[in-house]
Amino acid sequence: MTTVCVDGDIVCFRAAFSAEDESEPYIACSRAGTMVDEILQATGATAFRLFLSGKDNFRYKVFPEYKANRLDAKRPKWEQEVKAYFDLDWNAEWSDGCEADDMLGIALTELGDEGIIATIDKDLDMIPGKHYNFVKKELYEITPDQAVYNFYYQLLVGDTADGIKGVPGIGPKKASRILAQCESEREMLEACREAYGSDEEMEMNARCLWIHRKKDDDIRDRWKRFV
Repeated sequence: MTTVCVDGDIVCFRAAFSAEDESEPYIACSRAGTMVDEILQATGATAFRLFLSGKDNFRYKVFPEYKANRLDAKRPKWEQEVKAYFDLDWNAEWSDGCEADDMLGIALTELGDEGIIATIDKDLDMIPGKHYNFVKKELYEITPDQAVYNFYYQLLVGDTADGIKGVPGIGPKKASRILAQCESEREMLEACREAYGSDEEMEMNARCLWIHRKKDDDIRDRWKRFV
């Protein structure tokens, strides 16, 4: 049995945004449901889990400016109504203390070859396993080595969408060159440490960027193996 794990946050946003000019929320809800149906059909999944982000997120305590650049961003008119629809009609699972991204990462880690993550969020590419981009309609697989690389790449360049700056002066090309010289995760970590010049800032960014693979996951615990 294959279970597809759906990024409900993105589906809600896109469906609600597409119905911005509608006077009633049912059209946005209908489009959201259709998107999930299409994901199920495209992936051939026989079961699904749909995840939504709750209000509490430990990242705001780690880095108070996390996603601060989004505070004034306009949200789609029917976004909350679509989330309520997913909650009632699709048995959505809400995150508690983390994000839907983390729940997706945990779910795929637990499901292994029997799971697929359905999202368009590149952050989830640090989770090994099967992925489905439901906008590009692409099914692909992330190997464990690729997942590790993607995390350290993100740690170097940062994530402007979430307000994480990364290392000043290091963009995609330079980050790729730095990591290309590394033959192990230990070397990637040391390269990032050298680039940052500050363990405190690097750890803060890493804790915000790391997508969980188990409950209460912490990248610092992973790094202990390299001490």
